[in-house]
Amino acid sequence: MMKNKIFILGAIMGSFMLGSCGDFLEEESQSEVIPKTTSDFSELLLGTGYPDESAPSFSFLSLMDDDCAHFLTYASPWSPEGTVETANAITQFPIYSWQPTLADYDGYDSEINETASSTTYAQFYSKILGCNAVLDYIDEAIGTQDDRDRVKAEALAVRALLYFQLVNIYGESYNHNKDALGVPVRLISDLTEKNIERSTVGYIYEEVILKDLLEAARLLDPLPIMRKNFRINQPAIHILLSRVYLYMENYKECIAEVEKAEKQGIGLLNMVNNLDVILTDNGYAPISYNNPEVEWFFGPSAVVNHWEYQPGTAPAFRVIWDQVNDQRFLAYALKATGEDNTVYLKKPMGSMELGQSIRSAEAFLNRMEAYALSGEEGLALAELNAFRKTRMIGYTDVNLSGQALLDEIRLERRKELCFEGHRWFDLRRQGMPEIKHTYKAEKGGAVYEYVLQQGDPMYTLPFPNSVVLQNRALVQNPSREMGARQGEIQ
Repeated sequence: MMKNKIFILGAIMGSFMLGSCGDFLEEESQSEVIPKTTSDFSELLLGTGYPDESAPSFSFLSLMDDDCAHFLTYASPWSPEGTVETANAITQFPIYSWQPTLADYDGYDSEINETASSTTYAQFYSKILGCNAVLDYIDEAIGTQDDRDRVKAEALAVRALLYFQLVNIYGESYNHNKDALGVPVRLISDLTEKNIERSTVGYIYEEVILKDLLEAARLLDPLPIMRKNFRINQPAIHILLSRVYLYMENYKECIAEVEKAEKQGIGLLNMVNNLDVILTDNGYAPISYNNPEVEWFFGPSAVVNHWEYQPGTAPAFRVIWDQVNDQRFLAYALKATGEDNTVYLKKPMGSMELGQSIRSAEAFLNRMEAYALSGEEGLALAELNAFRKTRMIGYTDVNLSGQALLDEIRLERRKELCFEGHRWFDLRRQGMPEIKHTYKAEKGGAVYEYVLQQGDPMYTLPFPNSVVLQNRALVQNPSREMGARQGEIQ
């Protein structure tokens, strides 16, 4: 039967770029390869569905959050304006200042994302296609039922993550407006339709992300747990489920998923007593398989790697750290070094390294926030204190309640998960607070302040114009219709 339903693997294994949201598979290929075994499909999924070192890349979001600043405060004393007027500073300026044209023009007013296939949006759908292609045919693959279930579960879980990230870039936050338009959804690989309407945020969460993850857990949980093989596993699926439930404000379910992951062996690294576990030749590597907390290591770095916009340069971010006792400050190499006061980070950055993970620390942060928001403040406080004892030398328990407790839990989340692709999404679900960015356009010129207002439409990014032109059913987000954002002289 599979031979009668041949899909063109050559199109997938080649450049694998989207011509449009609906044109997922070319009908012709230079070569046709038909996967037959579960091992074939497993390799196909790893090569075409799993996020790799370069795609899908949404690192530009790190320029928009409150951990990032134009590299002025920490500039070299002998060249305090060294980052001013540089190419990267200018090129990335529209993103850093939340301009409505950020998806279409760079700071030189040069057109970007000129073709739909060159966009971040297309990168996501390319990977979704890889998952869909496997899911369409895995049930007929030669192999044991356990092997088919494992491949199917991985494809479902990875697809769920891709849709989760995609809808949190181009759709509104679920807890703010789940009836808002999200992104187009397709769950099969045989697509020819060019004009695909956007599904609602609620539909994507409830009918796609959750259903995929729950089915993945059902299929994979009975099987042996595999770790450190660059594939999503059972604990990672339950941690991801806890994240999704937290975003949906389903706190009981969030807590239950963390408990399942605990039963599957997740735990915290005690950085106070055992930090050298994550030591490598080049320093500490907390976001790697060296760290026993990491269940799945994948995808491109979630932060831009530009000198002009180094992560962690925002003064408001730097002051939240206990630079003496917090072992993460050492492990993440946040401490400024050298005469030029440069900020160095050891969380992986750059297109040649994997830079994202699902790890146990997030699970416990998810649960303590769910406890606090569901009225279980005693459990939330106990978990917060226990968590901090694994991170801070000489930590003394605090006694907090109400908003103060929630604020401290979210502060801990900001520190622990910094530069891993969480902050922008967390800001969206935590009320879309006001953010201010300062920027100097000319050497010797004025410093300007740009403001992202609370609840600003730019918390939901506009689609690139090339994508809208190719898919005529794709309704543009209101953020694209805003006027140019003006800065005020400081």
